[in-house]
Amino acid sequence: MRFSVKLLESNAEIQNIILTQIRDIISPAIDKAMHYLRSEIKIIVEQALKSEPEYTSLISGKLRADFGIPDVGAVDSVVSALVNTLEIQQKPIDIKRNGLSGGFSLYMMRSSDIGGVIGLDIASSKDPAGYSLPWLEWLLLKNNETIVKNYDVKYGSSPSSRSGFGIMVPSSNDWRVPAEFAGSESSNWTTRAIERSENNIYSTIQRAIEKYL
Repeated sequence: MRFSVKLLESNAEIQNIILTQIRDIISPAIDKAMHYLRSEIKIIVEQALKSEPEYTSLISGKLRADFGIPDVGAVDSVVSALVNTLEIQQKPIDIKRNGLSGGFSLYMMRSSDIGGVIGLDIASSKDPAGYSLPWLEWLLLKNNETIVKNYDVKYGSSPSSRSGFGIMVPSSNDWRVPAEFAGSESSNWTTRAIERSENNIYSTIQRAIEKYL
């Protein structure tokens, strides 16, 4: 005995039915996962920022001396301010010609955020004359630009040192952000931290969606 089956739908129609079913399963799972992801990814990024050499140096190293940071609590407040600029936007799952499209976009320190964060009082220190030293702006944006002409940092304790780690002294050199920490808008402390945490972020997103499937 022989049987024959005749499909009434075309290949394209069958593909569309399958993709629609997949989309209808995945989309609710993503919706349910979003609140958890926003919280968890901020934790990941905060830990990543604190794992970078910039953070260690700001707390107790060369950058603390160079920037004259008297209160290291300001550094942690800056980290919190940076993390609070992070946005995770969900892209709706759509059916395209060859499959599904959609997912997530992660933004941090966009152009509209930069001025607000580097302008915070905690992102600057004061020299003995009361002059503001916008250390976060220097660190993130000034790359290897000269910041202070004919001055350099003498490391070590001094009664007139704000940080207790060093003091600016006249010099034939010009002071700039140390090369190993210098950043630009496209490559700095924050961008490097996110790049190094990408795999962790991806796996967190995957686990969260699988949990709600």
